[in-house]
Amino acid sequence: MTHALKNSPHHIKEQIESYYTKRMVLKILLIISIILQLIAASIAVRLMSRTKYNSSWILITVALILMTVTRFAEYVQVAWERSLNVPQDFFVWMGVITSLCFAVGVFLVRKIFDWIDHLNRQRRLTEKRILNTVLRTEEKERLRFSKELHDGLGPLLSSARMSLSALKGQEMTSANKEILDNTSYVIEEAIASLREISNNLSPHILNDFGLAKGISNFINKLSSKGTVEKINFETNLKDERFDTDVEVILYRVMCELINNSIKHSGATQINMSLNYDGNVICIDYTDNGRGFNPSAMMDAGMGLSNINSRISSLKGTSEITSSKGKGMRAVIKVGLKNE
Repeated sequence: MTHALKNSPHHIKEQIESYYTKRMVLKILLIISIILQLIAASIAVRLMSRTKYNSSWILITVALILMTVTRFAEYVQVAWERSLNVPQDFFVWMGVITSLCFAVGVFLVRKIFDWIDHLNRQRRLTEKRILNTVLRTEEKERLRFSKELHDGLGPLLSSARMSLSALKGQEMTSANKEILDNTSYVIEEAIASLREISNNLSPHILNDFGLAKGISNFINKLSSKGTVEKINFETNLKDERFDTDVEVILYRVMCELINNSIKHSGATQINMSLNYDGNVICIDYTDNGRGFNPSAMMDAGMGLSNINSRISSLKGTSEITSSKGKGMRAVIKVGLKNE
């Protein structure tokens, strides 16, 4: 009875429908697989030139092409329900060759990553060289402008002051004397401004006496102007001198930090230490300003990216931490080569 039911027309019809349904689903999946593998293979072929025709990428590309050919052959068999006129072990060999190409390609793919790492190292090295060149050029231009102002305009203004001083000994009306006094005052202010501009462009104390004296002089000028209530500066440097690039860059960075605190954070107190120990220069800087979000301000301004770039050019490290209402802290370390 059971055997008769299995061979009934209705049951046979269900089996036939199920068979064709499965084959239809298989056809659709094979078509999708062929399309995806064709896309993958075409992308792999186009990328070969970008990988400089690396052997691992060539093997992976060949494996993708072989997989596409195998899927197409399987689709032909399923679609037309007949075997292709190919050797009996065709699909076995295609599978073996594909697997070998993938396996060897994956083993060799580290060459691609090594090549990418090499390119990244070259890019970073090029960026550092460009940055160093820009910084050195900037400092040279600052020094040139400083000398031109000091040696050019300085003597002219001094001569004008001497001429006015000679006129003061002569008799003149009160109106002329007032004009002379005002002119003398303007020239004195111009000389003072010129001296300050020249010093800001290329600090003479930094060049003559070193980093610690240069920073101390900068702080004393700010204190005399009443710009900030209190700046505490501690250092263990005495007469030590470092490479010119190191001194200039660290001086600019410390001045940038102080100016940021005064202009942007509203700080009333700044604590700063500059220490040299074990061929490492360490700067520890804090203020009691309103604070900020370091990651948001890195690209928005306040000179943080400029500070990081300058320290990076010395192969140093800079860590800046801050939060709203809690001030900020910067820890900078620069290692020096043994002489």
